[in-house]
Amino acid sequence: MKKILFTITLFSVCSLLNAQTIEKQAVKEYLETVKGVRYDLDIKYTHFEISTITVQDSIAILKNSFEKNKAKKIASLTKSIASLNEGIKKQEGKTGLDAVVAGSLKKRFTYDRDKLQKKYDEVALLEFKLYEPYKTESPEKILSKKADVHFTAIKPGETETSAYTGDFVLNPKGDKCLKSKNIKKIEMNF
Repeated sequence: MKKILFTITLFSVCSLLNAQTIEKQAVKEYLETVKGVRYDLDIKYTHFEISTITVQDSIAILKNSFEKNKAKKIASLTKSIASLNEGIKKQEGKTGLDAVVAGSLKKRFTYDRDKLQKKYDEVALLEFKLYEPYKTESPEKILSKKADVHFTAIKPGETETSAYTGDFVLNPKGDKCLKSKNIKKIEMNF
């Protein structure tokens, strides 16, 4: 029984190490390839953490993005409507020749305000809707993997090591890096 348990544990550890090795290799290949040209970089990982992005995570990200954009549009429209209302108030009570100009401006400001108010009402009624493919997928289905990586690299022909941090999006298997985000050079304090 102990042999079976040991074998299962050993197999699990080896498969986890192998999976991370595949993902590290995918990120390395991505970093070494620039516009179809492959460079031989000396890359050493100081931190490599993998997380999965599921259908449920993707929906949460999309919904958050939708809500932020909606709030931003509503704030912008609210500010514009308030500015037009202020312009209308400034035109009230003018007399003489100014009253003719004020009447024209007030009419234009009112027209623009009503148009923006209609747009505001439309945006306020918008609701988040799922994309069709998400409706039939299992919430636990893995869509991609995300690697949070800190690494050092030496470029060909250079002797100085540079440190970087960034996020990488990999396919669900983890054998191909699809894109990078937020790669930043960091200061190395020794």
